[in-house]
Amino acid sequence: MARSRDLKVGLFVLLGLFLTAVVIFLIGEERNLFDKSVDFRTSFTDVQGLKPGAPVRMGGLDVGQVSKVGYDASDTNDSVVYVTFWIKKSEAKRIKIDTKAKIESKGLLGDKMINLEPGESDISAEPNAQLIGEKPADMFGKIGEMAVKAEKVLDNIERATKPLGDEKLHKDIQGSVASVNVILSEVAHGKGYANRILSDPEEAKKISAVVTSLQKTSNEAEGAIRDVRTVISRVRTGPGFAHDVLYGEGPKGLTEFQSAANEVALTLRGVRESKSLANDLLFGGKGDTSQVIKNMADLTSNLNAIAVDLRAGKGTIGGLLVDPSIYEDVKVVLGNVQRNDVLRALVRYSINKDQQKPEVQVAGPK
Repeated sequence: MARSRDLKVGLFVLLGLFLTAVVIFLIGEERNLFDKSVDFRTSFTDVQGLKPGAPVRMGGLDVGQVSKVGYDASDTNDSVVYVTFWIKKSEAKRIKIDTKAKIESKGLLGDKMINLEPGESDISAEPNAQLIGEKPADMFGKIGEMAVKAEKVLDNIERATKPLGDEKLHKDIQGSVASVNVILSEVAHGKGYANRILSDPEEAKKISAVVTSLQKTSNEAEGAIRDVRTVISRVRTGPGFAHDVLYGEGPKGLTEFQSAANEVALTLRGVRESKSLANDLLFGGKGDTSQVIKNMADLTSNLNAIAVDLRAGKGTIGGLLVDPSIYEDVKVVLGNVQRNDVLRALVRYSINKDQQKPEVQVAGPK
């Protein structure tokens, strides 16, 4: 009987040990107690309640666990909180030198964990490497920052809306609104040009004609600009006189024009420096030509004096030109001569006598 009881107790203890081993194995498998790991370190100014045993995740997967959280015991002036955590050896190669560690909330209860953000580098971090720790984004901290920003916004709104409470501003706004109302009423119902533009079809036609004219002018200007561009392109590409002048060594026509200009310059220089008639005429020379010029001037002066005397009625010719009585007397005399046969015969006899040639006598040899 006692032996049977001992056997039962032994079986019960053995079953308990087996169940304990199973539980330990399951817990170890859950917490990766039997996997090889690599330690890494990071630091924060505020860990927000992060505790050892908190999970370490990367890309949403649990890859490790926090093993130690605390200050540096050797330096009491250091306020930085250092965190040590281990990563599965199979995942350790995914930790790069620029991987960032960030504290985040695990759930609604406020439990904390470390989330690793992969970097862009291809170099893996060495064991016990110090990873970059980002400032934790606390929800309450964000709410506080939002509250500060909201307070600043409200202050700005208050400063912006404070002038709106000024009575003078209200009166100015009312006056401006009244003025705008008067202007709009005049535009809608007045007899000014603004109302004519809006309601008179003839004004609309005039405006349309002006717009059409502007469009036509714009098209013509565009055509002119196009022609100018064509001319400029032709001048640039050549051939032609303008292209040779601007881009060439010099056109043949320009060379000939230059030669002609040189010849004219030489001719003018010769006239200026020589003692020719042209020099005397242009510069009042002192050679023989000066006497010719003086004689021409005297002749011109005498002709001018004769013309003055004739205009004044001096002399026979002047009397004939100016005095009508002398003209009438000459006319009567000539008329009487034509009517008088005796005088006509005498005149004819005088003419014939004047026309008789003298006899030529030929002398013989002596």
